Amino acid sequence: MRYLIGIVGAVCLAATAVAEGVDDAKLFDASRKAVLDGRYLDATTMLEPAAFGPGASDSAPPRQLWTQFTPFMTNELDPTVFGSKTPPADPKAMAALAQATPHDAIAEIVRRAKDRQIVILNEAHYSPRDRAFALQVARALRPLGFSVLAAETLRNFAAPGLARTGAEQFDADGIVRRSTGFYSADPVFANFLRSAYALGYRTLSYEQRADQSTPEGGVPEREEAQAQNLMAFLRSDPKAKMLIYVGHGHLSKASEDADSAMMGERLKRLSGIDPLTIDQVALAGLRPSLRAEQLAASARAGDRPVIFLTGAVPLLIGDRYPGSIDLQVVHPLRSYRHGRPSWLASLGGRPITIPVDLLPKAGKRLIQAFDAAEPVDAVPLDQVLAEAGKPAPMLMLPPARRVRYTVQDPAVVPLTP
Repeated sequence: MRYLIGIVGAVCLAATAVAEGVDDAKLFDASRKAVLDGRYLDATTMLEPAAFGPGASDSAPPRQLWTQFTPFMTNELDPTVFGSKTPPADPKAMAALAQATPHDAIAEIVRRAKDRQIVILNEAHYSPRDRAFALQVARALRPLGFSVLAAETLRNFAAPGLARTGAEQFDADGIVRRSTGFYSADPVFANFLRSAYALGYRTLSYEQRADQSTPEGGVPEREEAQAQNLMAFLRSDPKAKMLIYVGHGHLSKASEDADSAMMGERLKRLSGIDPLTIDQVALAGLRPSLRAEQLAASARAGDRPVIFLTGAVPLLIGDRYPGSIDLQVVHPLRSYRHGRPSWLASLGGRPITIPVDLLPKAGKRLIQAFDAAEPVDAVPLDQVLAEAGKPAPMLMLPPARRVRYTVQDPAVVPLTP
């Protein structure tokens, strides 16, 4: 592999919330700007005091942002971030799991997607593994005629010097920039998008726009806006086969009442199309509520994602409303190779030793690898945190790429109230 080495220190323009009076809104803006500027390590460092300090909770915005940005560098979170205690498993769920049989998830999705026009797959925003699986789904659906990838992350508004939406900009040149979308600043998500582009997918931005927002609108307004934006595309291309990639519960196509309907249900009502909805969040293994069930299910998954069936009926654990999702994915138990999660291999990269002169002599350092042909605002091909005195992880990089390396060291200054 050919490479260029450029060692740069992180320059932090705004960082930690040590100063009293720094509110969540200011932290959000500062940490988001850090990511947009490529200062990943600063983004998490500035959030840590508010995310884990006195009185912090896992539902507060600083903790939520920290859990979303940290996996951009680490690929995984320690489950104890969401609570170290695992509640007892639901006996009914465990009994149902014992009676069910694991089936290869991709094969089952393909079998059930053959007569569908829309497939909706979700992710936990703190789980890059879900994005790697989304690429497997995109690969498997392409031979069935699926050619549109609509992703919640993609910017749906103008940005200085860029096309009107993140999807339009990306479809023009295939480069994932940090401004392409909120979550696609994650190298795993960026690799998902790059690979989908290479497969022939065109992308679609569908997130709620500013002109679709009112101060009192809240969640229902956002869900309706997303559905309307997707429906507008379907009117322009009625036969398009679409993979929609969403966060958490947006895929749900059944609810308690019309006002609480999520995007999936609203799109089904507007289009008359019944989407195949696939959940991989409920049994992600991070939130304590279903952790015991997840561990039991994952132990039976072997080394591949599976879907449990009882006869021909999918097992759905933790599903709130009957009919809201069709399939539920269970991922294998965590395993590692080359100091990295094993699932990274599904992205197609090969392990590369970090050049020794990039390794930190003290403390932690973020080591990034970029495609040398891409602009400075591109998302890295891969990045890892290395710590002095500990075995260095390997980078997972695509073959035949000229690589440019950079590093970031912590360089944080206080935010002012």
